Amino acid sequence: MKKKLIITLALLSLVLVPILAQAVEFKLGGYVKMETIWDSTDVDKNLLLFPQVLRNNDPLGQHGRLKFSAANTRMNFMIKGPELWGAKTTGFIEWDFEDGTVARAGVPVHNERLRIRHAMFRLNWPETELMMGKYWSMLTEEIPETANFGACTTAGAPFLRTPQIRLTQKFLGDWTAAIALAEPVNGRWGGDEPAANRNTGESSETPQVNAKVVYSKDLWGKGAYWGKPRPFSARVAMSWQRNRYSGDWATAGRTWGQDQYVAVAARQRDQQYLDKWLVEGSLFIPIIPTYTENLAGTLSLLTQWFVGAGMDTWLEDGANESTYLVWQRFNAVTGFNEYDRELQRRWGGFAQLTYYFTNQWFLNAVYGINRAYGISNERDINAPGGYKFATVNAVADPVKMNQHYYLCLYYRPIQALKFGLEYTFVRTDYFQISGPNPNAAPVGQPRSDYGDNHRLLFAGWFFF
Repeated sequence: MKKKLIITLALLSLVLVPILAQAVEFKLGGYVKMETIWDSTDVDKNLLLFPQVLRNNDPLGQHGRLKFSAANTRMNFMIKGPELWGAKTTGFIEWDFEDGTVARAGVPVHNERLRIRHAMFRLNWPETELMMGKYWSMLTEEIPETANFGACTTAGAPFLRTPQIRLTQKFLGDWTAAIALAEPVNGRWGGDEPAANRNTGESSETPQVNAKVVYSKDLWGKGAYWGKPRPFSARVAMSWQRNRYSGDWATAGRTWGQDQYVAVAARQRDQQYLDKWLVEGSLFIPIIPTYTENLAGTLSLLTQWFVGAGMDTWLEDGANESTYLVWQRFNAVTGFNEYDRELQRRWGGFAQLTYYFTNQWFLNAVYGINRAYGISNERDINAPGGYKFATVNAVADPVKMNQHYYLCLYYRPIQALKFGLEYTFVRTDYFQISGPNPNAAPVGQPRSDYGDNHRLLFAGWFFF
């Protein structure tokens, strides 16, 4: 019986494999990347806006550091399937080795782990696309071409990847509109993380709603964008979700004033629903254009700007810093000072200039900024110590502003190889002079309201 089954399966495979091979096409892609990085302080390899650069006189961070890494290497499968309902079907899976969700304690050095970046499929009609799965958010489509992919993480670019259902429609020839329902973000990325890793008391009962409108047309030639000619384009996008913050939630928070934090026993007065939102716009402008595939002598500008509230949802703030507490009253029964919670508001963006000396050599310059607004050191004589505002966590250290500067020289002798030498300067400005570092002495030190970092990075890519 077993022998007959084996023979039957073998015969079926001989028949089915050629049929499936005709219906489905697989394509392997990706790149191998090697990075050599020197930093003037101890910072995250990706140089995200958050975590931020430690204060300049914080002894824990003020030392240089040399790093070598190949963890940014990526691989992907593109699967082309049969037609369905008149649409072409494709699937896409991509993974890398930068698993940031695993605690590094006890993990051997250079023993990287797999991480799924994308896993999605789509149906494409001539002017309509339906996409389902984990893929780039429509807020991350304008990515600065820096050797360090952590550049100017405006709306999370290029880290904002969410499970979503997206519908895209082209119309009037040069216009595109899209809407998506995506997984909401609650405190920290990864809704299945242990409760201790989430922003206490936060959850969402609505999906994240994203929408965009794009106009793209070759008006006076094209400019270079990631090595390919691209016409003028203008884009407006928005995102929204409603988060619930449970009531009667107590925390060991800290009020802040002009120079130092003050410990306080705080309680959120009642359950609150807050609307997290983001609006952004971008422009790509060929300044010195090309009318062919030749990019030599071209100059282009890419710029994108945003404004929003509760920006940890889009990786533009820390989980414990994206909300703050506003004092309302002292409750003599509970012994707590009662506060309302509000969302931290931020604005920011980046501008990138790209100039091609030849088709092989080009230069990229990028400036990015992220700045908080709408909060001050306002006083209330009835509040603890007279300070009206408080953090939602005893170790939170809200950031006022982050600024990034990048200058990178690239050499791409053939399509399969690319090399980049990049200088980066990053500065973080804080609301407070004194930081929360518990290991610094005396308590309340170091006394500084900013930190900065200088970076030299050499990167090499092999594309396949």
